[in-house]
Amino acid sequence: MSLTAECDDYFKQVEQGLYAERFDQEVNLLPFVQAQAFSEQFSGHPTLDALDGLILDDPDTSSHHVWVCESPLAGQVFYLSHDDDSRIVFPSLSAFLTAAQQALERSCCLSELHPSHTPLCPDQTGLSNFITHLCGNDEHEEIAIPLIPSLDLQDFPLLRRLASADNFFLSEVLAQEIKKRPRADLLTIAELCSAHPHPQAAKAGVAALRAIKAL
Repeated sequence: MSLTAECDDYFKQVEQGLYAERFDQEVNLLPFVQAQAFSEQFSGHPTLDALDGLILDDPDTSSHHVWVCESPLAGQVFYLSHDDDSRIVFPSLSAFLTAAQQALERSCCLSELHPSHTPLCPDQTGLSNFITHLCGNDEHEEIAIPLIPSLDLQDFPLLRRLASADNFFLSEVLAQEIKKRPRADLLTIAELCSAHPHPQAAKAGVAALRAIKAL
């Protein structure tokens, strides 16, 4: 299914009103016109601008699910979190809608159904190039941080750059992903993270090393 067809199908279902104003479960999906208008209020937000994001919901939590319309992550659903846990959480609009339905059926919060492991980007080469481009500009490095969990951790030149970056958040998030997905060939990257001069990144690197050595 093309992105346009998936978008049309998604909003046809949303506009039936079955996923509106269920704030106790963080479910309040917006019809297309409202989603457009709400997204315009975030014009100038660096991450949303970089992803050409369309905000899909307004659950009264200061966090929002965002459909990525551009970049190598196009078609996936990004969680813009006020608690600094922003990342891709669903691979498609249909997966996001299924999760909203499950939240209603289970009487739980939608955010509780986010996967512990971020869905990987189908276009890894494109994502690596995108992150490399972002890290080439100090003003754009912050945008790269929540995209790291979407990497398959195979681009070792990029991983080495992130592990030793001056911005310690890049190294910290990379180490956290290695801890979640430890592999023997990532040992040298984890060692770089553990040697980072910032203690927060170094601590995450040590945890990643332990996960690899426990294999």
